[in-house]
Amino acid sequence: MQNVIQFPYVASPTQPVAHYIRLGESGYQKLANLHAAGRLPATRVVVDASRLKHQKELVASLKAKGAEVVLDTKVAELSGVERFEGYARHAPWAELGGGKPLTPNHFDPVAAHDIFGMIARFAGEHGVDAVLAPTHFVGDPTYTGWFKVDQASCRALRGALDREGGAHIAIDYPLIAPHTSLNDDALRSEFLAGLGDLPYDNLWVRASGFGNDAGPLTTKRFLVAMAGLHNLGKPIIADYLGGLVGQASLAFGVVSGISHGVGEKERFDAHSWHKPAAKNDNGSFGRATRIFVAGIDRSVTINELELMANAKGGRRLVTCCDRACCAHGLKDTINDPRQHAAYQNFKMIAELAAVPDQNREQHFLNGRTSEVARQAWQVKNLRFDIDDAAARKIDVAQFTKRLVDHSKQMGKMLQSLEDLHESRGRGAPRARPIAMRHANQGKGKAGSQ
Repeated sequence: MQNVIQFPYVASPTQPVAHYIRLGESGYQKLANLHAAGRLPATRVVVDASRLKHQKELVASLKAKGAEVVLDTKVAELSGVERFEGYARHAPWAELGGGKPLTPNHFDPVAAHDIFGMIARFAGEHGVDAVLAPTHFVGDPTYTGWFKVDQASCRALRGALDREGGAHIAIDYPLIAPHTSLNDDALRSEFLAGLGDLPYDNLWVRASGFGNDAGPLTTKRFLVAMAGLHNLGKPIIADYLGGLVGQASLAFGVVSGISHGVGEKERFDAHSWHKPAAKNDNGSFGRATRIFVAGIDRSVTINELELMANAKGGRRLVTCCDRACCAHGLKDTINDPRQHAAYQNFKMIAELAAVPDQNREQHFLNGRTSEVARQAWQVKNLRFDIDDAAARKIDVAQFTKRLVDHSKQMGKMLQSLEDLHESRGRGAPRARPIAMRHANQGKGKAGSQ
């Protein structure tokens, strides 16, 4: 394994963690309502170029309160056969494809259509603080040259921003890759070599096939892989990552921050992006509302939550007892699951951020991870009312099996993370801290720290 550089602490033994909230493609009005009610204390947000025109008021209000705003160009989605006809098609540069996915030719820095100029002008017009460089899924089996294209695109975007009056707007680089490639020392070395001299501030890692539901071994390997990227000397953001796995990444100091949505966008998978989108002919009107159960780090449907709460001893295990979050308990959780998810996520990150860096791993293992493992074990022992389950159309045997499997996974997760903690030892290198950025303060070009 490569040697990992340990960066000196610049201020105190307790460095902040970056917590980015993706405003998403739909449901952002609910987030706007939470913000208006003072229930969305986001200090860093990611906005999609495809939806920004609908979110201008919310973004302006967040910026007025000092939030950092990062623009996602949605270029990766626009270049995928499965994704380009989704919400991403509303990004201004989607028209360059003429109704088809963008190709490598669209990212030629000397092309007549000037996609980089379009992005730079859009970023300037909307006053964002940083732009995610227009990169692609490097695991695309139909084109293996995206990484070189993306390196050139990062440089071209820096030039376009400077020409269009956006020298103060930073660039962050999204490395979108299969999680297995990040585990490979040789491939990781290629990434390090290609990313070393590009003009960007922070590295965003979006690991395909990985997320909040990752198993113990996969999680452990991801944490080791992220530590292997520290030689870049850049802060690292784990994108599309939430839950216990995201918190573990922060606690172990292998990343500088995480990015996810509120109750969504906590895992990522691009393995089928090169295929036509599957037709949905089953008459479905969208997936059922899911509610985050903080005590077991799992989301369930409303019917499943009520079934568990109705079981003997279940209510204290699965309902929100924090009156600052849900004043009326289960009723409030069900009525506003996004508010509940937002509060719980911000609370857990804030609690972790308050712990000195070198104590975070042990604190996380003794606290959050142990609590989840213990509570998951208690929940899997609940006995459900057969008639109640039937009325809710829940197969008790299948549901119980899922809870048992989850309990086993959380127990193994605790053991796996404890083993990693022991092998790393106290004082293990940590990712470089990340600074807040505000474009309107004109602090200089991307790439400066």
